[in-house]
Amino acid sequence: MNSPKPAIEELISLSGRIAVVTGAAQGIGRAIGERLCELGAHVVFADQRPDVHAAAEGIRAAGGRASSFDLDVTDEDRHLALVEEILDEHGALDIWVNNAGIYPASSTLDLPAEEWRAVLAVNLDGAFYGARAAARAMVPRKRGVILNVGSTSSFRASNDGMAHYVSSKFGLRGLTQAFAKEFGPLGIRVLGIAPTATATQTLVDGAKSITAAQSDADSEEDLFGRYAEKIPLRRIATPDDIARVAAFCVSDLAGYVTGTVIPVDGGHLAS
Repeated sequence: MNSPKPAIEELISLSGRIAVVTGAAQGIGRAIGERLCELGAHVVFADQRPDVHAAAEGIRAAGGRASSFDLDVTDEDRHLALVEEILDEHGALDIWVNNAGIYPASSTLDLPAEEWRAVLAVNLDGAFYGARAAARAMVPRKRGVILNVGSTSSFRASNDGMAHYVSSKFGLRGLTQAFAKEFGPLGIRVLGIAPTATATQTLVDGAKSITAAQSDADSEEDLFGRYAEKIPLRRIATPDDIARVAAFCVSDLAGYVTGTVIPVDGGHLAS
């Protein structure tokens, strides 16, 4: 006989769970952190930008459970220190969201080696350090979720001048699949989401660097309009568009989803 189905409310609830979101001072990371708090999780907002502390304070002021941590994702020791602090304080780690990323643009023929290494260090190395540190903490309890925030550039090359960014996001998709295969038998789900252009400061900064890298670049407003023209829904995403899908991914609603990267792109990859 089939057992009773759990209620949707139970499956989406994150009550009592401990989550980390990197790159959480603003934009997509902050929006994800806010949604996870809304669902009942205690969220550690992790970022090297000082406004990460205000993000956590805002959650606490509204009655939610949140803390903050100064994290340079290129430093593996800081990841280890964060996980150790969480285990000392809470005794468990349930959810890890690798969101931190940078989005510069440089013509490939003129791309400085330091910029190549910097993008890979943040977007790929940082995700590896975080996911591995989280997995080590999750293995003893045989449960946990690691979510990697990629990009539609995880599936196909985007604008010119983005070779380092595209390479990092393709790598992140591979990392997601490899970790899912290895950690699945240990009770840990690893999956990803792939946002399209999203209305964040990161996109603003990226648009400026693309403007500098491309001789035929338009104004920032025109660039955003061109992004929207490529999307069937004819708008770029909001951070909360991405956060709502992230909340699904880390909840028990997605309990049988692992090893895949879900586009959150308004139909961009279909166009």
